[in-house]
Amino acid sequence: MTIKPSIRKSAFTFFKCRPFTLSVQRTMVVLLTLSLTSCYTSKGVNYLQSPDEELTIRLRPTEYGVQPNDVLSVKVQSRDPDQVMYFNNSMVENKNLQANPASLFLNGYTVDKEGTITLAVVGKVKVQDLTVEEIRDMVQSEIDKYLLNAVVSVKLTSFKISVLGDVKNPGTTYIYNTQATIFEALSAAGDLNISGKRKNVKLIRQQGDKSIVVNLDLTSPSIIRSPYYFMHPNDVLYVETSKENLFQRNLGVFSLVLSAISTTILVLSFNSN
Repeated sequence: MTIKPSIRKSAFTFFKCRPFTLSVQRTMVVLLTLSLTSCYTSKGVNYLQSPDEELTIRLRPTEYGVQPNDVLSVKVQSRDPDQVMYFNNSMVENKNLQANPASLFLNGYTVDKEGTITLAVVGKVKVQDLTVEEIRDMVQSEIDKYLLNAVVSVKLTSFKISVLGDVKNPGTTYIYNTQATIFEALSAAGDLNISGKRKNVKLIRQQGDKSIVVNLDLTSPSIIRSPYYFMHPNDVLYVETSKENLFQRNLGVFSLVLSAISTTILVLSFNSN
């Protein structure tokens, strides 16, 4: 019995392509197994991990000293509006104007490079490295020289923080409060994604003419005792992406490439047969 050349060629092509196709399938099975093992655990995701049911940790709030380019809101109030109108930036208060960063900047006092602000009638006041409370007391003593029973309020209106990296809503947020914690800053950014590194969150802080970078572990309760637990104006938080997330992303691309190669081989094998 004689085998036709066409049948012999088809059989040769079938046995030649099948081992390679099987090897691709085995590779895809291995990749799928690796993707299942590269999952996230609660140990690497949960915040403030501790076996204790109740924790009492002493806070270490750090006071912020005003720096050049900060914007301060200084308001003088009295029973007689005509007396205080010369001491305030805006002659007339517009109650319908919503507070936003632009209006706060225009109506505020910007600290110049010498660390001073210029108040009407009073003149230049040195405010650099002073807290908001210290600035209020100093301005109050100056206003008392001109007015009786006047009340001075001072607020820092340029309190903004930026959160970047593997979070849901990265960007810059203005804090309309006297202080904010690192968890409040992350909450304003929509919290970390499941793939964000919680044990190595970088905080970038300006101190004078220098920038310091600190690594913070959000899974440890000791973060509350850290001097960086409370945010300062212009702080930047950067959340890195975990290796598991990078591996899974690269694995998905690699799986698509292998799938396309195996499909092409099957089509060519079918056509050759």
